[in-house]
Amino acid sequence: MAAPQIARTDWAELQVEELLSVPLISEFVFRSPKHIDKTEKEVIDHLILHKQQCILLSQKAQENPDKLTIADNGTWVLKYIQNAVKQIRGAIRNPSDQPKWCVHPRRGRFEFDTLPTIVHGIAMVETWHPVDLSSIAAALPLEYLGVPITYMSINDFINLVVQLRTVPELLEYLNARRTLSTACLHTIGNEGPLFELYLMNGGSFAGCIGYEDAKHTLEANAGLAREAQERNAENRFFSSLLEHVADRLAVRDPDYAQGISADALSLFDPDGERKNYILLQEILVDMRLRERAELGRAFYDVTERVSKQAQGVSFRGAHVDGRDRIFVFVASKKRDKAELSEIVHSLAGAAIAHFRKSSCLVIVDRDGEHYDLALTRPDYQPSPTDVIAGQEHFGHLRMSTVDISSL
Repeated sequence: MAAPQIARTDWAELQVEELLSVPLISEFVFRSPKHIDKTEKEVIDHLILHKQQCILLSQKAQENPDKLTIADNGTWVLKYIQNAVKQIRGAIRNPSDQPKWCVHPRRGRFEFDTLPTIVHGIAMVETWHPVDLSSIAAALPLEYLGVPITYMSINDFINLVVQLRTVPELLEYLNARRTLSTACLHTIGNEGPLFELYLMNGGSFAGCIGYEDAKHTLEANAGLAREAQERNAENRFFSSLLEHVADRLAVRDPDYAQGISADALSLFDPDGERKNYILLQEILVDMRLRERAELGRAFYDVTERVSKQAQGVSFRGAHVDGRDRIFVFVASKKRDKAELSEIVHSLAGAAIAHFRKSSCLVIVDRDGEHYDLALTRPDYQPSPTDVIAGQEHFGHLRMSTVDISSL
C-alpha cells in the first residue's frame, strides 16, 4: 500500500519542526498548539519555549511553488504574509483566552494554561526571491501590544537558527536587526548579506544602512567575512556536541540500572515518569553559542584524550563567568560502571569546593557509546573531604581563559 500523501504545507510544517529541533532541542519546540473555541483551532504554527518565555512562528508555505512566476510569487507573498501576522496578533492579543495543548513527539500531550510570555513573533512565508513588502507596510506592524514582530522567508529563518544555534543568540540577532531601516525590515528573502555582516562585526549592525550597504561592506572586507564564517563553523561544530548530549537525554539506556548501587539508582526518575532530564536539557539550552561551543570544546578534549588510551578516565572542569555552575566533563574507556559512578560523585563535590560554585553538572562519555549526566542537589554543601579532593583533582591543573563576549 502506498504511503498516504499529505499537503505540502503540512509537510513544510513538519520539516521546520524537525530542523528547529536539532539546535534548539526537540523538547522546547512545539508544533501547532491548539485550543477549543467552539471547535478545535490552531493557535500558532510553532512555539519555541525558553525560560518561561516563548517565540511565536507563523509560517505560510506554497502548495506548488514551481508553478509561480517571480511576479506571481510576489503577489502570493503579499497576500499570505498578512495571514501569517494575523495569526501572531491573535495569539498575542489572547494568550490566556482558552487552555491550550500540543501533542509533542517526545513529551506527549503538553498543556499550557496560558501561553508563556511572548517575547517575539516571526511571520514567515515561503519565497525563493526577495520581495518588497512596503506596499502593504500599514498591514505589517513591527510591534504589536509591546511584542516585536519580524518578517522573513522560511528559508532565511531556518538558516539563522542553523547558524546561531541558541535562543539567546537568535533573540539578540532579531533585536539587533530592528535597528536597520524600515525598508530592510519590510523586505524578505534576502537575509544572507545582513547575517554575514552581523557575523563579521562580532554581533552588530553598527553603521549598516541596508542590504546594498551590507553587500558592499562584505565585498570590501572579504577576508574578514571569510574568517568570521570559519569561526562560526567551528563554533557550530563544538556546540553540536552538547546539542547531541541534550538530545540523547530524551532516550534512556534500557540497561541504565545495571552495574550501579541501589543508592545511585534511587536518584533516577521511575521508568515512565521521566521529568528530571528536562532540567538537565534546560541547562544546556540556556546558553549563548560561544558558551556552548567552548564547553563543547572542553568535552571534545577529554573524549579525544581517552580515545588514545587502551583504558582509562580523563576529566576537565570548565565554567562561564557570571554563572554559578561548574561543568565537569569526563570520558572513560573500559572502566567499571560502579567505579565510574563513584568517580563522578567525587569529582562533583570536589569541583564545587574548588571552584566555589553552588552547582555542578557532570557529563560523562562512557566508552564512546553512552552518556551519563549528574547534577548536584540545589542544597549541596561541600564537605572537608570535598575540599581535599578539590585540591587533589583540580589544584594542579592549568587554567585558561577564553573571551566569549562576541561571535
